Amino acid sequence: MRNIEKKISGLILGSIFPLSIGLLSVTIWVLFDKSESRPFIYLVSGLLIGGLIDLKFLKSWINRRFNLPIWVIAMIYLVYNVFVYGFFMGLPVFNAFLGLLAGYYFGNRICFNKVESEKHSKLINQVSIFVGLIMTLVCVSSGFLAIYDNGAAGMIQNVLGLSFEVTSSMLWIIVLIGGLILILTNILLTRIIMIKTIKNYAR
Repeated sequence: MRNIEKKISGLILGSIFPLSIGLLSVTIWVLFDKSESRPFIYLVSGLLIGGLIDLKFLKSWINRRFNLPIWVIAMIYLVYNVFVYGFFMGLPVFNAFLGLLAGYYFGNRICFNKVESEKHSKLINQVSIFVGLIMTLVCVSSGFLAIYDNGAAGMIQNVLGLSFEVTSSMLWIIVLIGGLILILTNILLTRIIMIKTIKNYAR
């Protein structure tokens, strides 16, 4: 089980720089080049630079994964939220499931560092609040785009196969209730996985 955790941590840490620099390279192409013959070159260059960084530092990062500064872990979580948000074109549903990774990591971190059991509840609450705040930002951003996008109501109507028109009031209700459900789901998943991971680690 702990070998699986190490591989998952390696995959998460090892993907951050290739994906980030690859995305940055493509952004540079969009802003300054735009030649249709070169986007792939920019993308591959970014991925290769990220891969070289991994080659140099990844082993050390994996070995120190539970002792990395909290701000570093928070930034990694933020970056992955941006990736998921962008990949699914602003649909926030899948961001909620990043709470699974956050709970799994922090549950293992607590156990690895042998944190006293009296502090577990406080740490679980802190991590849950953090992921909930990030999810709130994601939902607010997504909701803003949906409400001010004239085609959002029609898209929802088509996706759900509704026979009636989705009005502005209905769209507000969908955004508010849907966002609240996603935020609570994110928090709940994080808490459940943290608690479960801590219990399994002790076996």
